[in-house]
Amino acid sequence: MTVTVTAEHIYQAPVELVAATHLTKFPNEYDKDIISCNVIERNTDKEGRLYTKRVAAVRNVLPTFLRRVSSLQVEKLELQEECWWNRKKRTFDVESQNLSVSDWVTMKEASTYKPHHQNPNWTQFNQEGTITVHGLGRIGSLIELFGKRFLSVGAQRGITITETLMAERSKRFSRVWYSEFLFA
Repeated sequence: MTVTVTAEHIYQAPVELVAATHLTKFPNEYDKDIISCNVIERNTDKEGRLYTKRVAAVRNVLPTFLRRVSSLQVEKLELQEECWWNRKKRTFDVESQNLSVSDWVTMKEASTYKPHHQNPNWTQFNQEGTITVHGLGRIGSLIELFGKRFLSVGAQRGITITETLMAERSKRFSRVWYSEFLFA
C-alpha cells in the first residue's frame, strides 16, 4: 500500500526569495532532525535550468517499537534532494527520496514553486509526498500510518521554517540597507 499526503501554501514573497531560502535552509536551529546537508552536484542542464543535487543526513524519527527490522535500527538516514530552478519561467521544482532503508521503505516528495496566478510576487507551493512500505506485514502498515502523519507534520513544519527564515533574512537585509542609507 502507498500512503499519499499533499500540502499547499501561498508564500507572500517572490519565487526567487522562496527558492533561495529553500536552498540555504538546512541545517538550521528550527529543525534538529536534519544533521547535515551537502551539495553533491550543481550545474546548468540542457534546458538552462540550474540543477542542484543535495544529500542530507537526518535523525531516524521512527519510534523504537517500529524498528523491528535490523536495517531500520539506525540512528540516522540519508535523503537525496534534486532541485531545478528555471529563471526564465520563475519556477522551482524539488524532488526528494530516501537513500537509506530503501529496500523496506520508499519515501518520495515532489514540490513545485511558481508565481501565484493572482499575484506574481507571491509564490504558490504544492507538494505531494508518498510512503510505500515493501513487505513487513502488519508492522509495515503501522510504519505507513506513522509516515503519513510524519509527512503531514513535516510539510507544515517546512512551510513554517521557510516563512521564519525569510522573515529573518528580510530583517537582516533591511537593517543593512537602512544603515548603508543613513551612513553613506
